[in-house]
Amino acid sequence: MIVPRLVLAGFGRRAIELILAALVIAALSAVIASASAVIEGARASLYQFERKERPDIVRVIGRFNRALFELPRSGNLPPATLPVYEPRIEPEEVKAAAANATVVKRQSLLRNVVTENSVSNVYIFGVEPELEQQISVFHISTGRFLAANDQNVAVLDRASALSLGVRVGDSFPVRTAADTDLQLTVVGILDSLRLHAPPLTTVSAPALQPSAAVVTSGVFVPLRTSEEIFARPSLTDALVIAKSPNEVPALIEHIRQQFRLNTGVFIEESYTRYLRDVRDFQLTLTLFRTVALLAGVLASAVVAALLHDVYEDRCYQYAVLAAVGFPPFHLLTLILGPALIVAIAGIFSGILLAAGFSPTQFEMPSLLANLGAVTPRLSGSAIAVVIIAALAAVLAGTVRTAWIVVGGPLARTLRKDEL
Repeated sequence: MIVPRLVLAGFGRRAIELILAALVIAALSAVIASASAVIEGARASLYQFERKERPDIVRVIGRFNRALFELPRSGNLPPATLPVYEPRIEPEEVKAAAANATVVKRQSLLRNVVTENSVSNVYIFGVEPELEQQISVFHISTGRFLAANDQNVAVLDRASALSLGVRVGDSFPVRTAADTDLQLTVVGILDSLRLHAPPLTTVSAPALQPSAAVVTSGVFVPLRTSEEIFARPSLTDALVIAKSPNEVPALIEHIRQQFRLNTGVFIEESYTRYLRDVRDFQLTLTLFRTVALLAGVLASAVVAALLHDVYEDRCYQYAVLAAVGFPPFHLLTLILGPALIVAIAGIFSGILLAAGFSPTQFEMPSLLANLGAVTPRLSGSAIAVVIIAALAAVLAGTVRTAWIVVGGPLARTLRKDEL
């Protein structure tokens, strides 16, 4: 029972300094928790912006990125295939330029069916299912999406399915470059899709978003099926995914060198725009971190000074206890006990203040970036930073006293009080 009584005994007027230290720790914890929550929210906003913009992707596109097939189904003319655009992107050249980057190959075609009374257009995309799903978004309403081992199957959006009059399990023909009909079996219907780097809308066709300037619908088939339709492995466009956005400039240079003699191939990238949009945001975030760090250091110094002043008067009491045979572990408990109580009270109060009074949204003061409002996130890492900062301040204020009493000569400590 003696140890609990000695923990808070003998402070006298220094108890006011302990209370003041607890208040400073509470303010320190609130500031660090709020700043960490804003920084965590800003990092999440940057991550979402990066996932949306995908600055790590470089698009290689030909002068004409679509092939047009005209297929009369009635009348005196026999079925005919008219390839209008000649793609110039060979898969081997793209892979050679990409080095260690990931290449997502595409063939973008247009199926044009002419009848006596109407003309029907449907976009056809030959894709690699697993890679394409890493950069584009597909929401299946019925059936399933394409698999890597599929052949002569198709997934299309509901607008295209309605135009073709097909459902899951039905088939429809597509004219190939060899003047033959290839039957495609529908295995899935898309409720919505967001194709990364879609081609521009050039003809009237069924669309999930009719007012969009880019293609928002189409028929998706495995790349091997589109190669059979197209009768060649040449790509209309390709997406090269760098391992990190910082590798994009070097990757672009390699691709340019690879296709330097091919005037019909162009390179599109969003890395430059991404840097322009987020650089100012990142600089502001760095300044915000620096200010929060300086405030934390200053508050920690104040807490350490207060605790050092409090424990300076108790060194003699601790030395007497050590001289009469008080165990070192119990001495450490007496020294660290009040400081830990102050730290826990301050941490708990500060986190409550940060959770109760922090704004639900925060606008980062940046000049160029337009990332919208940041939603602060009081995560486990933010709470860990608060605890570490408070404990570091407490340790800085008590370590000298603990070292003098437990590790130093008792005679020197007692002589300091003229005994």
